[in-house]
Parts: sequence; structure tokens; C-alpha cells
Amino acid sequence: MKISIRVLVLFLGFQANLVASAAEIPILPNNLTCLDLNHEALPYQNEQVIQWKRNTPDQTLKRALVEGTVAQIYNDKTGHAHFAISLVDNSKGDIEVIYNDEFGQLPMIRTGMKVVACGDYITVGPKARLPSPMGAIIHWVHYNPGNRDGGAHKNGFLIINGIPYGTAPKL
Repeated sequence: MKISIRVLVLFLGFQANLVASAAEIPILPNNLTCLDLNHEALPYQNEQVIQWKRNTPDQTLKRALVEGTVAQIYNDKTGHAHFAISLVDNSKGDIEVIYNDEFGQLPMIRTGMKVVACGDYITVGPKARLPSPMGAIIHWVHYNPGNRDGGAHKNGFLIINGIPYGTAPKL
């Protein structure tokens, strides 16, 4: 009988770990999942991204999944939408999102829109080739056709006001 109880305790402990882990991964529309470099599903990382922005050197590259609200819109730069989202309730938590329009048109971006962004995070210093007014960007927030051939960037996506964008290959 002791073996049965031990097996039951191990099983129940395993079940509890599964439930705890699953609760951390967001449920996104269209079965979208944001993957890290090890092909593991990412939870929302707002606080982590703010720490990277404050504490990592220029050109630090990571994978990120964040959710926020559009705080500012920048002028189009060669077919890319640029806007800042607030990850927390102050401007120190703002990050620039860059989306390549080749992967589908976005809706008219307006302040206050709810955004989920999955893509490559980069700390961007003032002397960078493409500086950011926010000090950090998330880009490749769309499908990457080079992924099939082992491309450097994983697929990303945007969800704006609940609707996914950038998830399909360019036709």
C-alpha cells in the first residue's frame, strides 16, 4: 500500500506542476505561441524586458513576448510601422515595436490600442545604426520566410485589439 500512496503523491505533484506551468503561458488567438530560442513557449515578459532595457549593453538580443498599450506613433520608415507601447504605467516601461509592412497591412495604429508583440528584443544605444527613442525595440514581429532554411529570426507576430497580424507567409 505504501507504494500506491507514493505513486499517487508523485502523480498529484506532477499534475500540480503541469497546471502551474500552463497558467504562465498565455492563451492567444489562433493557437499562436511565442517561442524562445530553444523552441519553448514564452510567458509574458513585461518586467523582464524592462530590466533588459535598463541593464543590458547595446545590441543585446533576446526573444520577447510583451503586452501593452500604444503610447506613441512614429513616422513610417521605409515600409515599417514604428510605434511605442507602454508595458507599465510610466514612460520608463515604453518600448518601440517595428513591423515590416511586407507581411500584411496593420490597422491604423492609434494611441490606447492593446498590443501583444512577439519577436526579437534588442537593446538599442544612442550610437546604434538605427537608434530608437525608447532605447529598446522588438522587431521581427511577423512571419519569417527564412525560418524554413534555418534563418536567424524566429517567427513573430502582433495582436492588436485581439486580432493577429503578420502570421502568414508573404504570397
